[in-house]
Amino acid sequence: MLTVLRSYAAWVVPAALTLLSFGSGNEKVIAQTLFPFSGNYDVTIAVEPINEKFSRAIERAVSTDALYGLTEYNGLVYALTDFSTGLFTFNTDPTAIGLEGFPEGFIEFSGSGANKVSGTATATALIDFVNLRGSGSGSLIITGGEGIFTGATGILDFFENDTISPNPNDPIRGQALVTGTIKVVPEPETGVGTLVGIGLIGSSFMLRRRCLRSAS
Repeated sequence: MLTVLRSYAAWVVPAALTLLSFGSGNEKVIAQTLFPFSGNYDVTIAVEPINEKFSRAIERAVSTDALYGLTEYNGLVYALTDFSTGLFTFNTDPTAIGLEGFPEGFIEFSGSGANKVSGTATATALIDFVNLRGSGSGSLIITGGEGIFTGATGILDFFENDTISPNPNDPIRGQALVTGTIKVVPEPETGVGTLVGIGLIGSSFMLRRRCLRSAS
């Protein structure tokens, strides 16, 4: 009898652990997919002044080497300018830089295919008005996507060098390197885990009945 019960326990305990793995967030381990990303972009920025301190920047960029077909970039960000230092502070959220009453900005990477990621951005840039040069860096916070990036999150960092035209009406042009990791965690298929769990419980009861019959 004792040998039979030990055999029963040796089978049921692993089955219970498997059931817990399906019902205790195991999908977070096995379903997460990481997409390392990099791309070099030619950037064009059209700056539209709002007042003496703030401006709106409409960004366009294209790439020939960006991964996953994300060769096009579009963005709307707002800038706070300190002309005494040449420091620009950018954010897709205008209220984050003290600008009220304007719609939220955005960033978006896309291409000719179905893949797309979108999100928000924060950045700073330093402009040398004497030599008409600028450099900047920041973070692009991914909050969603399409194609293989449905449900995407992550952070992409960028570093950019710009050339400023003497004509203030001309766009700023530059080159940017974008790198980082895009993470995709699909919605858990809880129905499958539940069915498997029910099956394991049923099997354990059947095995118990057989063990008790054999013991008797």
